[in-house]
Order: sequence, then structure tokens, then C-alpha cells
Amino acid sequence: MGAGYKAPSIHDLREMLFKLFKEVVLYIGPENVVQIVTDNAANYVAAGRLLEKEFPSLYWSPCAAHCINLMFQDIGKLPEVKEAVSHATNVTKYIYNHCYPLYLMRKFTHGREILRPAPTRFATNFIALQSILSQKNALRAMVTSQEWTTSAYAKEAKAKQFVEQVLNTNFWTACADIVKLTEPLVGVLRLVDSEDKPAMGFLYRNMYKAREEMVKRFQRNKTKVEPYLKIIDDRWDSQLRKNLHAAGYWLNPSCRFSPEFEKHKSTTSGLIDVIEKYARNNHELRANLYI
Repeated sequence: MGAGYKAPSIHDLREMLFKLFKEVVLYIGPENVVQIVTDNAANYVAAGRLLEKEFPSLYWSPCAAHCINLMFQDIGKLPEVKEAVSHATNVTKYIYNHCYPLYLMRKFTHGREILRPAPTRFATNFIALQSILSQKNALRAMVTSQEWTTSAYAKEAKAKQFVEQVLNTNFWTACADIVKLTEPLVGVLRLVDSEDKPAMGFLYRNMYKAREEMVKRFQRNKTKVEPYLKIIDDRWDSQLRKNLHAAGYWLNPSCRFSPEFEKHKSTTSGLIDVIEKYARNNHELRANLYI
């Protein structure tokens, strides 16, 4: 790039994105667009809000998968989680960097691989913890087996440290707790990141079910689950919870006619808000709302 090049500011990027989105909406027809979904970068958020002002019947929403991944990012900053992920990384790094330990691991896990934590993919770290936890017994059997203890590797300093990490009870206890807490949220991520079926009608219910399941799993130790719930609630309330998701819940027959609907009657007001917004210039439809 030339010496005179000046990178566009956030304001410039916002305006460019807004102009692009506006052209697309006008091309399709504002009456045919209910929702626009973008990622959570500041310039996209700003462009989305400008778009809502320009087209009052349109909804902008952040990407649900990105929002949930950011929840995992925040959870990953908790000290006990950071330590467990670091521990799991050390174990898997040692195995996959050495031929004989890798061969032995595959023998004891019956060919199953262990997913390795990735520093830039936050949800993957928690799936990796699930993966290594599922092979806990196999790994412990491996490092106490005659094949391992009589090998040349077992005498090395790094190998002794590896064995100590694999046999560390505190690590496995922390790992089990973290997996138990985050499994429900991983399930929501799989829902919104899947192409099997549209997630709009299920996001509201599944988020609340995930939260309830986390509380249920640690009902005897509420202090352990509280930091996780705060992170989820902060992201959900400030970014992801939209009236459109409440409407999707209300209009989904599998949710609307289930016994749990009584706990979420507030979604009715969200549905009405969506209809009012979409029927902004349709006076007949607005009148029928209040009949």
C-alpha cells in the first residue's frame, strides 16, 4: 500500500456497510425483508441499527452462533477454566508431538482421537475438554501400563511431567465440572450452527432450557454456577434476546402447546411487538391486533 493510504475509520466502514445493506433491501423490497443477521463487530452493529431506523419494519440481529461463541470466550477467562484448558493443552500437545505416546494412546482409546484445544476457537476448547474427559480412564490406564513404564519415554523429564498431569485428580475434577456446566450451552451452539433446520423457532426455548439445566446440575453448589450464568445473561440480555426470538418461540407449535409455555407467557408481548413493527404502515392489520 502507498505511503498516503489511510485505513477507513469505524464510521466510514459503518456507512459503507449501511449503504450496501440498504441497496440489498431496496432490491429485494423492504416488505419482503423481516430480518438481517450480521456478526457482532462494532461496525456491523452500528450499520444494523442504522438499517432499523431506515426501515422501521425490519429487524437487525447479531449472529447467534457468534454471540454464543463470545459467551464461551468470556467463560474461558474464568481462572479455573483457563487452568483446565491449559492443562488439557499440555497433555494433548505431548501426546501428538511424540510418536510412541500417540501410538499407545490410540491403542488404549481403541483408535479414538482426542480433540485438541485451539487458542482462537473458544467453543472448541470446551468440546476438547469433553473429548479428553471421555478418555480419562484410557489415558490413566496408558500411563500406568507396563508398555509405558518400561519404555524409553517414561524416563524423560517431560514424560514424567506428562504422567503427573494425567494422574492429577484435581484436573479431572475441574474438567468434569466445566464439562457438566457447559454441555447445555454447547448444545445450543450446535443448534444455531446447524443447517439441518431453521433455529429461529427454537433459540429462545433452548437458551432458557440450557440455563435451567446448568442450575439443575449444580443445585447443591450454586456458587459454582453463578459466574457462568452471569456471563450468559449479560450476553443474552444485551445482544441476543430479541422480540423476534420470542415470536419464534410463540409460533413454534412444539413450544406453544407444551406445559412449559405457562412459564414464558411474556413471549406474547414480544409477538405483538413484532406484528406491530411489521404492520407499521398496514392500518387494517394494526386495527385487527386490538379487536
